[in-house]
Formats: sequence, C-alpha cells, structure tokens
Amino acid sequence: MFILKKALPRRTFLKGAGASLALPFLDAMVPAFAATSADRPLRLGYIYLPVGRIMSNWTPAKAGTDFELTPSLEPLAAFRDQMLILSGLDIKAADLLPGERGGTHARPCAAYLTGVHPYDNSVGISVDQVIAKQLGKNTQLASLELGLDPAEWAGGNEVDYDGFYRSTISWRTPTTPLPTQDNPRKVFERLFGDTDSVDQDAMRSRIARQGSVLDSVTGRVNKLMNSVNADDRYKLEEYLDAVRDIERGIQVAESKTVSGDGVALDIKRPSGIPGSYAEHARIMFDLMYLAYQTDMTRVVSFMLGHEGTNRNYLELGAQDGHHSMSHHKGNSAAIDLLKKVDRHQSELLAAFLEKMRATKDGDATLLDNTILVAGSALSDANFHDHNAVPMAIFGGAQGKVKGGRHVVYKGEPLSNLHLAVMDMFGAPTEEFLSGKTSDATGILKGLV
Repeated sequence: MFILKKALPRRTFLKGAGASLALPFLDAMVPAFAATSADRPLRLGYIYLPVGRIMSNWTPAKAGTDFELTPSLEPLAAFRDQMLILSGLDIKAADLLPGERGGTHARPCAAYLTGVHPYDNSVGISVDQVIAKQLGKNTQLASLELGLDPAEWAGGNEVDYDGFYRSTISWRTPTTPLPTQDNPRKVFERLFGDTDSVDQDAMRSRIARQGSVLDSVTGRVNKLMNSVNADDRYKLEEYLDAVRDIERGIQVAESKTVSGDGVALDIKRPSGIPGSYAEHARIMFDLMYLAYQTDMTRVVSFMLGHEGTNRNYLELGAQDGHHSMSHHKGNSAAIDLLKKVDRHQSELLAAFLEKMRATKDGDATLLDNTILVAGSALSDANFHDHNAVPMAIFGGAQGKVKGGRHVVYKGEPLSNLHLAVMDMFGAPTEEFLSGKTSDATGILKGLV
C-alpha cells in the first residue's frame, strides 16, 4: 500500500485575530512509515518549594527502595515509581563569607541553581538557562519562569543582599536575573498571543471583550479535525478543552473582587491573579503543562513562592505569614501549620504530575519524557540551614533516572545534581563551572 499523504509540520500554528494556537504532538505529524516511537523531546522543570520544609515530615527514615512515605510525601504516593528522593545535598556556595552580613534567604536562593555565591549583584548562570541555551533553538520560547508571588513581595534589601536574590532562581548571565511571571493572563498571552501580528490591537480587543483564543481559530480547528484520524481528534479535543478551562479560570479571576471564601483580595494584586493560592497554583501548573504539551518551551522554572515569602495561608488556618511561622522556635502550633503548608504544596504538585502522566507522548507519557526537580534552598528555615536540603526528582527522564528510591548522600554539593542534569541533556558545563566560587565537584552519582 502506498501512502502519499504528507505529515503535518511539527511546528504547526493556527492563526486567528490576535491569537496563535500551537498544537500538541499529533499522529498526523509523524511522517509516513516513520517508527511509532518517533523521537520526543526531553523536557526539564525546576519546581521551587519556598522557606524549607519540616524535615522530620519530609525525609524518609530508610534509604533504598523500601522507604516509607512521610506525611509531606504521602500526597505523591501515586508517583512512587517515578519519584527519587535525594537527601544530604548541601548548598555550600551559600555559606556566609567573612565580612558579610545577612542574606540568610538571599544567599541560598541565589546559589540554588547557580552553585555560585552571590556577591556585588553577580552570581552565575543557572542550570536551567544553560540547558535553555541548548534547547531554545528548537522552540518558540527558550524558557519560561513562573511564580506565585508578585515581584514587589520580595521587599527591600536583606542587609547586604537585594530583594531580587530571593524572588528568582533563574539567571541568564551572572548579572541578569530572570524575573518570574505571576499573572496567568500574561503567561497565557505569551504562549498563545499572535506575536507575529502587525496589529496588536486585535489581541487587546479580544482580551477586552473576553473573547477566547479558540473563538478566533474555530474555522481552522474544524478544518483540521476533518483531516486527522480519530486518535488525533481525541487529542485535539482534550487539548482544546484544557485551553478553554485555563481561559475560563483566568477570566473568573479577573472578574472577582472577593475570593470564594469571602476573603477580600489584596488590592495591589495584579489583575488576573486568583485570590486562592490553590487556584492560582493550579492555573500556573496548567500553563506549564500546556507549554510542554505544545513544545512552546522545554525548560520551565516555577517558584511556589519567593524564598522568605510571608504569604498567609488563611485557607489552611494560618494567620501568620509563611516566613514568620518558619521561625517557630519549637512552637508546636506553628510547626503543625507549617506541616499543613508543606503537604498542601505536595498535593498541588501531585495534581500536576497526574495531568502529565495522563497525557500520551508517542509511546510514552509527558511525565515519562520529562525530568522535574522539586526542592528548596533551605532545609530547616528556623535556623536558616542550607545543608541537607529537601530534594526530589519526578518523571522518567526517558530512562535517565530510576525512581522508587531514597538515596542518601553525605554533604555533596547540590550543584553536582545540576551537572548530572546537564549531562542528561548533553549540555556543555563550562559556563556553569566558570563561576568564581562554583561549589560543584563532579557529576552526582546514583540517579540510575
């Protein structure tokens, strides 16, 4: 049998008024006679857990494969086989140098992905940006930096350290921090706005009347539906439903002045940001998922809060801010509330992982073809301890990581994990290691 049909280009966009809808990977994008396991890209995500963890609730007592799930890890039980817990990694570059003052949150946060001690408004290039340089030529966006706290929440200086050291983990160059974007509308328009259009008024008009991206490409979608097979139609319907749900969530957030539990929103909060922390995180995780699914970018960093954030979790019964609670001085009530926050963030992460696992990506899933590194720059925030920080890897990384284990190290630098991740992507390490105080000593062993 001869198959003459041409494959749909992988980088296909459906253009509309002020919109550009990228498509997920479809069977129609695989050339005729190509292997069904056509190469899929490996994706990378760094998910930052702010203000440390209650380590007794995070760290399993046993190493190896028979470790028990601690209360902070229990929400992630369904992903045990694709979960690798790493204990005993230190951020040595965050150690206080002679003559320095303060920076107990700034130093670890700045060194978290760079392995370099911050000094004089300079750090080092972060691991995500090293890999983004490698992969960015294949995607519309080299990387995406997401957050849940507005930039102004980082506050002023932390004695000798500026606030931006605490409000981002990504550094394009040693002197160029990349700000996180906390407004879902702006992220959505960055992903799906028609940046090639000479008439940006079309996009602004659509937003003003709350018109959907999907409305502007309906005719093109219908035409595409009629030209693909049943499996592709199902994938498209799922994808379009997800886009519609995110848009609806953003529109609801923009129209509300009071959150669902009756708590008034911060009047300084930018338009489009939900009042509920959980809803805000869900929408941002959904945008991260769509960015991967459409191959708009393969590198994402997502801060679930600034390092040292003092966000209130009223929905969990926490009246005091996160940072304030972290200095609990052994107070059992504050510790119990912090445990609730830690578990809550694990629950939000689990919902994202489930969506990744439920999405086919060739013969595998999105989660199989992704490596997600979740962790914090502090372990015990009560003492500002940046040693033995909580770290976990999720996803199959295309067989480059073996999950279902708890691996314990003895004081190896966290930067060695970053070298291992760069090695998985075939990314050069010279620029990462060129920092004047890089604490890396070699590729971390034990991931496979």
